[in-house]
Amino acid sequence: MAKEMTCPICEAEIPLEGDEESGDLVMCSYCKMTLKMVKMKDKWVLTDEFEE
Repeated sequence: MAKEMTCPICEAEIPLEGDEESGDLVMCSYCKMTLKMVKMKDKWVLTDEFEE
C-alpha cells in the first residue's frame, strides 16, 4: 500500500495510515473532498464518483 496518494481534485498529497482497504473513504485535508479508495488491477486510485 502506498503511504500517500494524490488527490484527483486538488492534486495535494494525502497521507495514508497503511491499513486502508478498497471501498474505504478518505478525506483530503486541503480541499475537504471525500474520496473513495478503489483497487484497479494492481494499482490504487482515489475517486470522487460514488454514492454516499
